[in-house]
Amino acid sequence: MKRILRTAGRIIILLVFTAFLWLAAHLIVQGFGVIWPILLTPFVEQILTLWLVFGLLFLTMFIFSKSARKRHHAIWDSLTATIKQMSSGNFTAAASRKMEKIERDHPVTKLADELSTLAAELSEMEKLKQEFISNVSHEIQTPLTSLKGYAHLLKKPDLSYEERGRYLHIIETETERLSKISENLLKLTALERQTEPIQKKPFRIDKQLRRTILTCEPEWSAKQIEFLIDLQESYVYGDEALLSQVWMNLIHNAVKFTGEGGRISVKITDLPEAAAIEIADNGIGMEPEQAERVFERFYKADKARNAGGSGLGLSIAKKIAELHGGSIEVESKRGEGTLFRVILPADPHETNS
Repeated sequence: MKRILRTAGRIIILLVFTAFLWLAAHLIVQGFGVIWPILLTPFVEQILTLWLVFGLLFLTMFIFSKSARKRHHAIWDSLTATIKQMSSGNFTAAASRKMEKIERDHPVTKLADELSTLAAELSEMEKLKQEFISNVSHEIQTPLTSLKGYAHLLKKPDLSYEERGRYLHIIETETERLSKISENLLKLTALERQTEPIQKKPFRIDKQLRRTILTCEPEWSAKQIEFLIDLQESYVYGDEALLSQVWMNLIHNAVKFTGEGGRISVKITDLPEAAAIEIADNGIGMEPEQAERVFERFYKADKARNAGGSGLGLSIAKKIAELHGGSIEVESKRGEGTLFRVILPADPHETNS
């Protein structure tokens, strides 16, 4: 309907314009008739008016086509410049190019705007890639520097047995840290590419959480942390092995950032067709701007959270939750603790008790 109305409108405008040209041509010919009344018979007057209308139409078309050519050239030049900048890797400059207002109605404008949007997205991806490479380099360089330094110290002939053992222990620890970084990077890459299929099945999430808490007992017992558990029987539908990594990471972080004699609570809440698992502590907490970035790769909120770890655990946990059609969110306040809430789809075949 819109296309029909638009076409009808153009036809009406063309007819009105032609009528205007005919009137203008008729007035011009009549003006000549006043000067040379003998030469202009009614027939000649009609012929001259007709040819003058054609002449005015041609002149109008020529003026508009010349203007349109300049406009088209400007559009294609802008589009070509954007493509050249993108091909050379200059995504930031390509993203900043926008079509002029005079070109807004041109069909190619939409393509040019889409290219600018694509360039902006590629520019953001390039920044993320550079940041990722920088973070990886930093995380790997730190243990490598330690390994090099302590390996050099081991060359000293006058080292005592205790010093040699301590240096070897540090080298072993840093080697394990490098191995963990590599393992987590490979794991996150595999999850993002989904090269390994997720083996989903219904299982008791409350039992899995209890097992994870017991596995971490040496850590929280050493700090005399109190665990408050509210785990009623509850089913979810997912990959048990992958979800185990989520709970291990969240509970490990809660223990790490909770002080001596602190408190950690683990709770399951049944939602419509889903289960919400909350793991909360009364540890050091985070600022709001830090909590917003806590799921980014290699992000560490502050120096206190730099002790150990690679900054990949929460990124992996978030990706696993998303692959299950769920989500993970965080609430935190500096000095008051942190709460992680994981929402997972319930088992479609079982009813939560």
